[in-house]
Amino acid sequence: MTFFFRSLATTSFWKYALFSRDALIAIFATVGSLYFLMELMDFLGIYTKDKYSKFAILPILAVAILWVVTTRRPVSRVVYKVPKRDLMLEVKIGDIFDEDSDIVVSTSTTFDTDIASGLISPNSLQGQLALKFFQGNTAEIDRQLALGLGSLNFTINASAPGKKQEYPIGTVVKVTAGTKTFYFLAMSRLNAHGTASSTLRDVEDSLDSLWQFIASQGNLRDIAVPLIGTGRGRIDTSRKKMTEKIAQSFADAAKGKVFCNKLTVTIHPTDADRFQVNLFEIKDYLSQSLHI
Repeated sequence: MTFFFRSLATTSFWKYALFSRDALIAIFATVGSLYFLMELMDFLGIYTKDKYSKFAILPILAVAILWVVTTRRPVSRVVYKVPKRDLMLEVKIGDIFDEDSDIVVSTSTTFDTDIASGLISPNSLQGQLALKFFQGNTAEIDRQLALGLGSLNFTINASAPGKKQEYPIGTVVKVTAGTKTFYFLAMSRLNAHGTASSTLRDVEDSLDSLWQFIASQGNLRDIAVPLIGTGRGRIDTSRKKMTEKIAQSFADAAKGKVFCNKLTVTIHPTDADRFQVNLFEIKDYLSQSLHI
């Protein structure tokens, strides 16, 4: 995984691995342990102090630094626990469908599901969900979507390439497959050619609606959300910035109420590699700049 090796060349990694408070504590603790070992060897007469060079502290310090850096290597997840709150934010590189939590799935305002015609790509998050949890049976997904959308207002978009009923940005429908719960979130629009597009404002508005829906109709379970808008939504915002926006949106919604104790923002490994996602920079943001 190239994101692992790329992290080694970043300032954020070395700040975390060598110059953070915890790293410095670990270095001094290691130096203390090595010095205690030297004292013990001297006491037992194995290797007495008169044989040490006055520069012995340098190799001891070098060993301590090497040990601490080795044990604080690049990671595939970072976690931020909100002080004095039972609230946790996690950013993770991995497959969102491996998460033991309720999962947010971005979709279009027409809630199209048709994979067979190519309108929905089988490689998209929605396409992968249909294949993995519904064995490609999009009729069952459509049935549950129709039930969830039944009482909601819509407009007719005659030029839409698939379904013609269009719902507002931020519309949410709960879909289940066995014990798994998915929140289908409308945050993009399909044009006449079936190409999806979205805006940063669409993402912000849809996230606000998502938290409101989960607060009123959710399961009070952990939630996993992908980097919505950065793929087929075609939003020109970096993965790092979108992660920060999702985290801040969740933090804002969690003020004064409890609807979820843990949010996991998942980044697919190919995205992490291709777009040089740096978890140490994200962790710095969560611990220093998140307003909550």
